[in-house]
Amino acid sequence: MEEIIKRAKAGEETAIEEIVSNYKGLIRSVANKFFLVGGDKDDLLQEGMLGLYFAIINFDENKGSFPSFVKLCVARQIMDAVRKDNSDKNKPLSAYIDIASVENITDDRTPLENLLEKEYSQKIAKIVQQQLSPLERQVVQLFGEGYSYEDITQKLNKSYKAVDGALQRARKKLLMFKE
Repeated sequence: MEEIIKRAKAGEETAIEEIVSNYKGLIRSVANKFFLVGGDKDDLLQEGMLGLYFAIINFDENKGSFPSFVKLCVARQIMDAVRKDNSDKNKPLSAYIDIASVENITDDRTPLENLLEKEYSQKIAKIVQQQLSPLERQVVQLFGEGYSYEDITQKLNKSYKAVDGALQRARKKLLMFKE
């Protein structure tokens, strides 16, 4: 895979296509967790593809594994798209729905994949409850809902520095428990 990544970084189309082929499922999985009101699932898939492309270009093999970096870049790109969509002041703050929290929605995952995802979500929720301070939990929740730093500072009546510090501490704590 290392060689394919190097070739893809150099712009070789076949290498890029091979990586895209290998990570299509991951992109679909991340994109399927979100819904944009008035948007299209393809929009989120395209954002995920952009995240994959950024991962290819910016990957540094000395700083971690490629699959982890891809997942991070794809998730960030999709969340940025959701946040940008939510920043439109004419839309309600609930303009996206985390589909993972909605019951009885079917997808193309197997029951085992659904069970593993549910267990993973429960593990993360437990870590969040046990390891994060109340401020860190609030900041993470609002950030995950698409609020900007400015919105969070106003909503919680905290300084930018306090919000940023809480988010950074929460990230560090959550990364310590990363599988």
